[in-house]
Amino acid sequence: VFVCSSFGIVPVSVIVVLLSVSVSVIFVLSSFVIKYCPAWYSRYIVLFVGGGMVISRVENLPILVSLFETASAIGTVGLTLGITPSLGLVSHLILICLMFFGRVGGLTLIFATMNSRAKNGAKYPQEKITVG
Repeated sequence: VFVCSSFGIVPVSVIVVLLSVSVSVIFVLSSFVIKYCPAWYSRYIVLFVGGGMVISRVENLPILVSLFETASAIGTVGLTLGITPSLGLVSHLILICLMFFGRVGGLTLIFATMNSRAKNGAKYPQEKITVG
């Protein structure tokens, strides 16, 4: 039984995509979630590792220390090893962007930028009314 979180959705979606089989699980997942979950998961991994590598290179820090800081930033955990005040401007901007992206989330940013307004915003209710 998978927990209904990213650690449960990702393995199920990978199985569904790679094996092209129908999987019945306890929780209901839309096809949108199954289709795009591996992409979002990989984006978080790329942001985490890429940010850590850039901070490690710019600040001449060990990679594990930089990865800890970026993981804490993208996960909005609030933990640090105490190196954040001594980081430069570039590293601070990377951590700020990771914190914002981790807090807001990718789907929220995409839906906020999409123009999906309906031509006619009002819809009238329709119902058969029995008279008499």
